[in-house]
Amino acid sequence: MTSIRTGTTRRTEGVRTHGRSARVVEDILRATLEEIGRVGYEGLRMEDVATRSGVNKTTIYRRWPTKIELVGAALKHLVQPGEQPDTGSIRADLLDLLRALVKRAESPLGRGLFKMMQNEGTHPDVLRVKREAHADHVRVRGSVVERAIARGELPSDTDADLVVELVFAPVIRRVVNALAPADEEFLQATVDVVLAGARAGAARRRLPHSRARS
Repeated sequence: MTSIRTGTTRRTEGVRTHGRSARVVEDILRATLEEIGRVGYEGLRMEDVATRSGVNKTTIYRRWPTKIELVGAALKHLVQPGEQPDTGSIRADLLDLLRALVKRAESPLGRGLFKMMQNEGTHPDVLRVKREAHADHVRVRGSVVERAIARGELPSDTDADLVVELVFAPVIRRVVNALAPADEEFLQATVDVVLAGARAGAARRRLPHSRARS
């Protein structure tokens, strides 16, 4: 069976990484992603996921009582950031993270998931799982930048979250809109431009306005 994992190896929360239980979870989450790509979030039915994955519907409900919980688990299983790269170079670490993002996003399952998030992004349930996934990614990516600050690669007052936002936003935009390729040349140029600005102090943390005026 082909795993839906792409890039960094990871485990599903609360599930053994070997044996029938893990295979069943893998089948269910893959089926969920395939159905999301086919019908979107609103059209997703537990019955169809059960049929596609070859399990009883009660098996899905025991682990994920609601549709939003199932979709959230499927999203995390495909796009959770996994282990942090630690090459000793902020440039290499960011490029590793970007390549993994593009690989997942351009897979058939990733394209279906991004299509759902783009078309139904304002749905309260979809917005919730997007925010949860975003928070996970900001945490991992921000820690990569924080390590670079500690190594002296970036100024000590660098805003790690701002660097992450500036690096990943244009790549995600290209992946989602598919108007231009997020190829290696673009990834490297994006990282180099952002890091050049950060090293020059353009990404430093700003004081709140009230404090800055005092």
